Amino acid sequence: MTNHQLSQAFENHIVTLDVNSITFSKEINPQVLACKKFQVIVSSIKEVGIIEPPVVTTKNGGYLLLDGHLRISALKKLNIPQVSCLLSTDDEGFTYNKHVNRLSNVQEHKMIVKAIERGVPIERLAKVLDMDPANVIRKKNLLDGIDPEASELLKDKIISGGVFTYLKKMRPQRQVEAANLMNDMGNYTAKFARSIWLASSDKQLLNPLKRANTLDVEKLGRLESEVSKVQGEYKIMEDKYGIDVLNLTLVKGYIRSIFANQHVCDYLKAYEPDIYRQFETIVELENVNALNDRPF
Repeated sequence: MTNHQLSQAFENHIVTLDVNSITFSKEINPQVLACKKFQVIVSSIKEVGIIEPPVVTTKNGGYLLLDGHLRISALKKLNIPQVSCLLSTDDEGFTYNKHVNRLSNVQEHKMIVKAIERGVPIERLAKVLDMDPANVIRKKNLLDGIDPEASELLKDKIISGGVFTYLKKMRPQRQVEAANLMNDMGNYTAKFARSIWLASSDKQLLNPLKRANTLDVEKLGRLESEVSKVQGEYKIMEDKYGIDVLNLTLVKGYIRSIFANQHVCDYLKAYEPDIYRQFETIVELENVNALNDRPF
C-alpha cells in the first residue's frame, strides 16, 4: 500500500461521536484549563466552531482520543454534545505528543489559517481570540518563509514568536538544523534562535550578516562545533541512561539475593569486608540513581 493510499484511508474516515463517549489518552492538568490559551479555544469554538477535527481511534469497543484533548474539553465546557472526528484506523497513540497540553504557535497559526479559508473575517477572529487584528495577521503569516520540515519539527512546541523571525533569516536547510538543535537542547527562546542565526555562515543565511571582523565568524563557527559535539555526547549519554539504570537495578536485585544467604554474608564479612560494605550500601539504597553519588 502506498503512502498516498494510507493518507486517504485516514482522512476519509469521519465519524460523529457523543463528546462524553470519547476516552482521553492523557490527563489534562486543571491549571491548563484555567489558562488564557484554553479560553481562546473555548471562544473560538463558540463563535466559529471546530476548525481542525480531533483524532480518535477505536479501542476496546469505544473511541480513544489521540489528538485534540483541549478541543474536547472546550466542547464539554460549552455543553456541545457531539463532534465530528477523524478516525485513525491504527492506534497512533505513539505518534501524537501526549505531553503537550497548551496550544503551540504553529497550531494556533493553522487554526487561524483554516478559519480564514472557511470565510471567517479577520475582524471577527480578532474579537473571538481577544487580540488585535494586526496580531491575527502576523499569526496567519507565521510560517511564511519557513521550511515545511522545520515547521513540522516545531509544530507541537511552545515557542517564543521571535524564534520564527530569526528562522526566516536562514536558508531552508539551516532552518531544519536550527529546529533540530532547539529540540535537542529543549530551548525554544528567541535568544537561542538569535545565537544560532549569529553562528551561521553567510552561505546559510538569506542575507549575509554585517560582521565586525572575520575572527568573530571563526569563533562562532568553533562555538557551534563545540555545541554540536556536546549535543552529540549528551544524546549518547541520554540513550545509555535507561540501559544503565536497568542494569543497576538488576545488579541490586542480584546482590540482595546474595545477602539472603547468611553463609555468604558471614564469609564476606570475614574475608572481604570492603566488598561486603559496598554490597550492603547498594542493597540499602532506595533510589538506584543514588549510586552515581557513591565514591566506589
